[in-house]
Amino acid sequence: MNSAHTGHDTVDPVVARRDRIDRLNRVASRVGYGLYAVSVVSFFVGLWTSLTAPMHFVSGASLVVGSIILAPSIVITYGIRAARREEQTNTNPKDPPT
Repeated sequence: MNSAHTGHDTVDPVVARRDRIDRLNRVASRVGYGLYAVSVVSFFVGLWTSLTAPMHFVSGASLVVGSIILAPSIVITYGIRAARREEQTNTNPKDPPT
């Protein structure tokens, strides 16, 4: 969804920047959830076999790094959604002036 075009073939710099941040945020979100998956898989592989020190480190480190990446990403996602909702309600008011 590219909302940088407002219909006048002009690009709003705020909307363009928000779209850029959104793309980077989606990558960060995927990386964070991917690290959670690595942590869970590493933990259960270690649980079913023998939890060695490297497996323990991979499981713990990926959980911590995933949390560090994912926490701000979730907050930014909510902010971007709220900004788009507000922009949409401001550009398409329910009761247009008569």
